[in-house]
Amino acid sequence: MESLEGNQICEWAGNLGLGHGPRFEVQLPPFETHYRGVYADGHRSGREASAATDLLTRLGPWDECLVRITAWGVWPSGEDWPAFYAWRGALGEQRSLETAPGHRFDPGEGPRLVELITLIMGNAWDADVLCARLGRADEIFGRISHDEWYEIRVASPLGPSSAGR
Repeated sequence: MESLEGNQICEWAGNLGLGHGPRFEVQLPPFETHYRGVYADGHRSGREASAATDLLTRLGPWDECLVRITAWGVWPSGEDWPAFYAWRGALGEQRSLETAPGHRFDPGEGPRLVELITLIMGNAWDADVLCARLGRADEIFGRISHDEWYEIRVASPLGPSSAGR
């Protein structure tokens, strides 16, 4: 796992067919919701790990995966910052989430990826899960909401990535 700062996230995204804005926000092409799952109802449910596994299974195989945490602090009383920073610290990352909100994984790191997504869901944070296949990251992605749902989104037939099909 490699943690990435905003400019590094944008470089990763740009190299894989996605745009970015001036404030290091990744610009995703038009996507349609393909699947939505709910993993909790107002508190930790114990289903976060199985939901994380389901999300990754539905995304299919990938060559590399980037989890970009986009919002935190929505439900601060339910956040477990010590667990999150212990997880990152065990992987050698000492920077804050604000400084390095991106987490890039290689295919052999699936269990660590599930751990991170489980932490995100348990903390009721927002995140995008962007998977690259064959040098592209603009066909399918996952979105996790602090409102305790996750979605699989696929490129819209009208989106730029589907031109020429």
